[in-house]
Amino acid sequence: MDTRLATFLEVIDTRNYTKASKNLHITQPAVTKHIHSLEEEFGVKLFTYDGKKILMTKEAERLESYARGLQKNYRDLVDSFRAAPLKKIRIGLTKTIGNYAYVEELSRMMKNRTNEFAITIDNTGMLLDQLRNAQLDFLIVEGRFSKSEFDYEILTEDLFTGLCAPGDPLAGGVFNMEELGEACLLLREPGSGSREILEQKLQYKGYDVGDFKRLITCSSLQLITKLVEREVGITFGYESILKEEPNLATFHVRGITDRHEFSLVALKGTGGIELYHELKRT
Repeated sequence: MDTRLATFLEVIDTRNYTKASKNLHITQPAVTKHIHSLEEEFGVKLFTYDGKKILMTKEAERLESYARGLQKNYRDLVDSFRAAPLKKIRIGLTKTIGNYAYVEELSRMMKNRTNEFAITIDNTGMLLDQLRNAQLDFLIVEGRFSKSEFDYEILTEDLFTGLCAPGDPLAGGVFNMEELGEACLLLREPGSGSREILEQKLQYKGYDVGDFKRLITCSSLQLITKLVEREVGITFGYESILKEEPNLATFHVRGITDRHEFSLVALKGTGGIELYHELKRT
């Protein structure tokens, strides 16, 4: 369910932005932003004021009917998952997340459950295409996506930075891009989230991946880390990789090293976001 509609219903139920924000565990400005966003999208005013009292417009009453229906569909969906424990749950993960960052989280979600799970590991672009075709229930990705197209929620952040072998002269250092021109860069295939992030940052600084002395492209993140460990070259990725690959070291690059979001993504109105939280709770 669209989080803006959930906020809208909470404002109706409480008739108070402050109470709504507390109940939803978000800030009051976020509540205001959600309501304004709905008003802009529909081109109508949803609430008016009589002194401090919040009043619904006729348009708000129409929207409430629609939103309550979506809310019921979501609750019915949750009930159906509980009533049908063998229903297959289809999750899409980018390779960094599936192989490193979210292994513990996944194990907690799947352990001691009778549901069948289908886990797809792929790059961000391919996963988004499968989500659009309703082949997956939700994704956890680190790459860019259209936030207006999908329901989404930011789960956490991780440091995106340079990775190298511990014996590499770059290990532990802080550098400018100009100092990396002689390095061999190992990189994921086009369409991967980590590659898109790196290419975007390089482009902003007037560089591209072709400016490195040599480029090796590989679709396997595990192979890339093993090659980096053996001093074939360097790569860029998330600091959390070191939890599973302790034989790697990090280095920082000015203008490249930065924190990035890991996001939960689902088709709008399908209950994918709620399904994820239901799996975490039970």
